[in-house]
Amino acid sequence: MGTNAASSYALTRRSFLTGSATVAALLGAGALSGCGSHRTSSSSGSTASTLTYALNEDPQALDPARVNDFGSLELSANLYEGLFRFKGNTCDPEPCLATSYDVSDDGLTYTFHLRKGVKFHDGTDFDANAVVTNFERQMNGKGAEDMGYAEMVFGTDETGTGVKSVTAKDSHTVVAVLRAACTPFVRNLAMALGTPIVSPTALKKHNGNLSTAPCGTGPYKLSSWEKGSTVILKSFSDYWGTKPKVKRVVFRVMPESAARVTALGNGEVDVITAIEKSAALTVKKAGSTVKAIDGLNTSYMIFNTASEKLKDAKVRKAICQAIDVEEIVSALFGKYATAAHSLMPEFLAPYDKDVSYPDYDPDAAKATLSAAGVTELTCLTYTTAMQYNPAGGKALAESVQGYLDKVGVKLTVNAYDWTTFRSKRTEEYFDLAFAGWAGDNGDPDNFMSLFASGSSATMSAYSDDEYKSLVAKGLATPDGSARDDIYLQLEKKLTQDLPVLPISHAKTVCGYTPKVHNFTMHPTGWSKLVGVSKTA
Repeated sequence: MGTNAASSYALTRRSFLTGSATVAALLGAGALSGCGSHRTSSSSGSTASTLTYALNEDPQALDPARVNDFGSLELSANLYEGLFRFKGNTCDPEPCLATSYDVSDDGLTYTFHLRKGVKFHDGTDFDANAVVTNFERQMNGKGAEDMGYAEMVFGTDETGTGVKSVTAKDSHTVVAVLRAACTPFVRNLAMALGTPIVSPTALKKHNGNLSTAPCGTGPYKLSSWEKGSTVILKSFSDYWGTKPKVKRVVFRVMPESAARVTALGNGEVDVITAIEKSAALTVKKAGSTVKAIDGLNTSYMIFNTASEKLKDAKVRKAICQAIDVEEIVSALFGKYATAAHSLMPEFLAPYDKDVSYPDYDPDAAKATLSAAGVTELTCLTYTTAMQYNPAGGKALAESVQGYLDKVGVKLTVNAYDWTTFRSKRTEEYFDLAFAGWAGDNGDPDNFMSLFASGSSATMSAYSDDEYKSLVAKGLATPDGSARDDIYLQLEKKLTQDLPVLPISHAKTVCGYTPKVHNFTMHPTGWSKLVGVSKTA
């Protein structure tokens, strides 16, 4: 895909993971396609020094090991780097802080050869000891409670997965030994969250937590942060790669979709994301560009399987039958999302037509729910527009509320802003909940392991030994038809046990003014700003 990509395109799992010759440019070269990548000629005028970017949510923190929200993701992708990074608009890893690697025949031992001459933002050198420090802070159950990626990437002795040991062979060579083969291991090390490398010196200075004092090797470093309002990044003069064209990036926290659209129209901001269907035309009429690419995400409704009302799978099936997912998705998102037929997006699930959640059948739903005595349910949701659900969770919950009312079930909707919602997930009772997941690395395990790990993103209380066993098998199986079959089995098991009802896969939608050039968004939801320019 070239630098003037169409606003939407078809992806397959193979093309998404491997890319093509047209996206072979390095990330730092500023020649990438994506959400509105657009070049300007050298005669278009002088370059502005500041880019203003509207965030739809307040960053949770700026330590990449301790966050999993979109606001933090956008910043982390520009403050930090990992051993690898994703090439263009694919999830195909390419060298970053590691220039190459070797892997043993049994797939258990990885030897990473590190880039020399790299500095952290605090002026200290990047080396093998830095990698060891970063691995060890999340290994063997050492990860703090808020390190959501620790088990997924680094595992534990109990799970029998992840990294068993890591050592510095010399100043720029690291050897990591895994407990079991892990097909997505290198892709995991390219993620924008969880695995970027932070300064060991800064970690020591701040007691192991860089949530408010980020220090990586990325093209930008923190200038200031006013919580709930503004985060300002400035270019890092000692960056090892291509230097940023925009020297200063101001991130403004603007949770309300209408406020972001207005700010773009009057020139207060240069870039916005998570654009709702109803706002896209407004953005275009104001002279800005709206671009959409297939997003690596799923919005879903969760069943609390520990609820007395929902512990019977037949009741959960009836609730699914009460909801016309296709109609909801069309009404809320139009062309900017597709109805979900599987937990994974279609291009990661080539078999999605072989997966079938209960069809819309309100008569059957009403009969089953009446017989079970289910007349009232409570749901927990969020109000913030998310990239996987630009309409927000409240709008989605209210749509479901209307369908359940038709089959004799009153749904009480408790909706909170995203920050409050995160805490309410473990504090407040609910039968149903609305949430979602944006994939990190283009690997099916990144989606399907959610319901094996007890992730806070699922909230379902679902636990099944057969499911967990299949997830472990899929993790160790090489890419190919055998691995695809494992994930098909997992998808089918979710349709039978019903801890979740997938709702939609949203396109990643962004808008930017005509002054902005070479802006790109990755399907996982972040944008690399190093190659972006802005006409003064």
